[in-house]
Amino acid sequence: MVVLPPPAPALMASASALALAASGQPRRVLITNVGGQAALDLAVSAASALPAGSAFGTDCAARLSPGASCTLTITPGATPSAAPGDTTPTPAELRIGGSNTPALALPVWVLGFGSVYQGGYVFDLDDTTPPTGGVGGQVMALSNAWPTAVQAMDSPLASSPTEGAANTAALVNAGGPPTDPNSPYAAWACNNASDAGFSDWYLPAICELGYDRDNRGSGCGSAAAPTRPNIQSRLVDAGVSGGLSPLFEYWSSTGAGGGITWTQYVGPGPTAAQHAIPSAALSLVRCVRALTP
Repeated sequence: MVVLPPPAPALMASASALALAASGQPRRVLITNVGGQAALDLAVSAASALPAGSAFGTDCAARLSPGASCTLTITPGATPSAAPGDTTPTPAELRIGGSNTPALALPVWVLGFGSVYQGGYVFDLDDTTPPTGGVGGQVMALSNAWPTAVQAMDSPLASSPTEGAANTAALVNAGGPPTDPNSPYAAWACNNASDAGFSDWYLPAICELGYDRDNRGSGCGSAAAPTRPNIQSRLVDAGVSGGLSPLFEYWSSTGAGGGITWTQYVGPGPTAAQHAIPSAALSLVRCVRALTP
């Protein structure tokens, strides 16, 4: 009888890429030998450097037995991987391999507000996600969802000032497909967007767009104390326009009742304002999505 040797060592990482918040919590990737032989001379190296102030460490020994695991830990510094607004960022890359294993490549992103990641500009970071995965948060799409201004759609179920995803689902369920596919309503345009290969875009709620500079009753707080992280505060006020036009209003998914929907003017200073206007008016659309940790 021929006795075959055990399968060669093979390394598997618990994440194919890792995103961290600048100055945020360290995050870990588990490295497991899923082969049948020990991985020898195991080492971790930086194929391209981490941003200044970031560092990595590992408890991986030189020998990793079959079925055993070890941990790679990345600690982010204050410097993001790319400057805010840079639409062609490049991640750092760590490599894990041994003398008898192919190397694993792990792209590493350190994100700040205005960083471009997963299809958009980061305007919210949630560093409370489990440290065994990436950071959470939200991004704004790189461009408008439709080349021209479109109408909104209102529904009594879409009135949340903060939960755009739920509003969008309610609007699409109530409105269904647009009568003219060449003229979609705002929520439909985001619900059907596929920017950067993602299909979970939605029309932001009014407080995801900005704050209530003029006390018009949106419930979004002030510039000094906004209700929640938003595009105006974290991007526009910080100098990252993201191609948003200060000359036009942008639809939110937040209805104000009676055929009225909240909109946001973006721009520095007094041009940043929120208005409640007829849903049949024409305004621009910029979508957002939640990061996949």
